[in-house]
Amino acid sequence: MDLPEGLLIANYESVRQKIVGFISAYMDRAGIDYAVLGLSGGIDSSLVLTLACEAVGPERVIGLMLPIYSAADLDNIRDAVELAEALGIEHQLFEIGPALDSFKSLNLDKVCLGNVAARLRMTTCYAKANMRNGIVLGTGNKSEILTGYFTKYGDAGVDLLPIAELYKVNVWGLADHIGVPKHIIEKTPSAGLWANQTDEGEMGVSYRELDSILFLRFDKKRTTDQIAERGHSTETIDRVMSLVSRSQHKRDPIPRAQI
Repeated sequence: MDLPEGLLIANYESVRQKIVGFISAYMDRAGIDYAVLGLSGGIDSSLVLTLACEAVGPERVIGLMLPIYSAADLDNIRDAVELAEALGIEHQLFEIGPALDSFKSLNLDKVCLGNVAARLRMTTCYAKANMRNGIVLGTGNKSEILTGYFTKYGDAGVDLLPIAELYKVNVWGLADHIGVPKHIIEKTPSAGLWANQTDEGEMGVSYRELDSILFLRFDKKRTTDQIAERGHSTETIDRVMSLVSRSQHKRDPIPRAQI
């Protein structure tokens, strides 16, 4: 299925310069010394890491590898470490497994434990940022944000979102443009919340189809019938729109009682 016209960005270099300028300007304006981010070894964090190094220099970027347990995630840790060392940033490995294990007595299911894992990663990033006059960079993209594929006060608990306006297909494109290693770009996307978990498996739709539907609905203002004419089943369209509507509370500001 072809991507709709206009979804793929025509000028990735312009996007690169805008994001680099965004990170640099914010940190300078706020008087921040360091940018801190979690490194999963996946494409989103690798892209943000590379852009941050270009924006403020690798000496002002700190990467944290935060697996549940290292032994179960060796390939991703290796990829994260290799990129961190190639870019010349300060980096540290910290297992969140021991802290996560303490929650198991609450008899949480795997989704709840996955959310706890995301919040432990957020807490660790902020602890490091607090110690170094830093901010936490988020790695969420537009596809994840629109569908609510993030943990409230977990991976969404950040100070800046450099790639929040990029659909996943454009994350791949920009990553390729700036030289993120091919084997990272080609990995199966996963939030790393439990064994064998994948983004597309959890959402029930491929990123190419997801992005096409989201782009047609929100950027091109197409109706369900018009989107279906491009070959998308109404069942898939409805599923995507349900993900969007059910996660609206994640994107809204915290409601305040009016008095």
